[in-house]
Amino acid sequence: MNNEQLKTFITVVKTQSFSKAADQSYITKQSMLKQINSLEEEVGCRLLDRSRTGTRLTEAGEIFFHGAKNILRDWDELVTECRRTSATEFIRIGSVEHQVLLNPVNEAFAKKYPEVEIRRIVHPNHSGEYRVAHGIMDVGETFRNDTDVFRDVFEFTPLLKMHYLAAMRNGHPLSFSDSLSLSDLKNYPVLVFPLMLPEEYLHELQSVFQDHPDHLIMRDDVDNQVGAAFECSHSDQIMITANPFIYSVSDLMKIPLRTEWTREYGLISMPDCPPVVRRYIETAREVYRNRVFG
Repeated sequence: MNNEQLKTFITVVKTQSFSKAADQSYITKQSMLKQINSLEEEVGCRLLDRSRTGTRLTEAGEIFFHGAKNILRDWDELVTECRRTSATEFIRIGSVEHQVLLNPVNEAFAKKYPEVEIRRIVHPNHSGEYRVAHGIMDVGETFRNDTDVFRDVFEFTPLLKMHYLAAMRNGHPLSFSDSLSLSDLKNYPVLVFPLMLPEEYLHELQSVFQDHPDHLIMRDDVDNQVGAAFECSHSDQIMITANPFIYSVSDLMKIPLRTEWTREYGLISMPDCPPVVRRYIETAREVYRNRVFG
């Protein structure tokens, strides 16, 4: 049992819906169900009754709900008190395998403020918003998505705009091109992660591949982008991406796409963040001023 499970449980109770709770918590419904099932297994009884009309607390769940709120309140008070007495200032930075945007910022910040401890919080790809919102970490890396609800919750600091490209192995028939159109790709297996493409980009891509739909390979396992990139370096698959990590895969050729497709990357923090986070944000702006990937 951990605080994250307790917060998930309380959110489900308040919304009376796993789907609504998942939207508010910035995690998938499947991940949320897994947390609740694990919690009930550890407690040893069912805490929620599920039905088509929503979720309701069981008798045991009522007791657990009030206890969980008290536990989290006491925990927050304990952490606050400990931080008051701590002589070490620290900042908690989100860390994900294939997100490299904040690595140079961490290096610059450590040199500029050696007295501040940088604590890296390792987390799954799409839970950074959840962890910032729930005070588990202070800063997270993300990309701008104007359809996301986080616009109204977080402060987004833009750092880098990147154009989409086609990544492929050295020696691929298309690897000798200076740039490529989407039509140039349709005779080859092309790998995309739909969650990483705006809807209009995906529709445009599907339209180009309508005569070769089997060539368009769509994957939902966005946490495996690094593995997918290395797979492309040893096959004829082409990966369409605008993720900066792709430049760290040396065995891949990166060919610009002749499209207007771009993605803007930056960091998120809470609007009422402490001064140390403000200093980190300013350092990030300095690092990415006039910086270009590729």
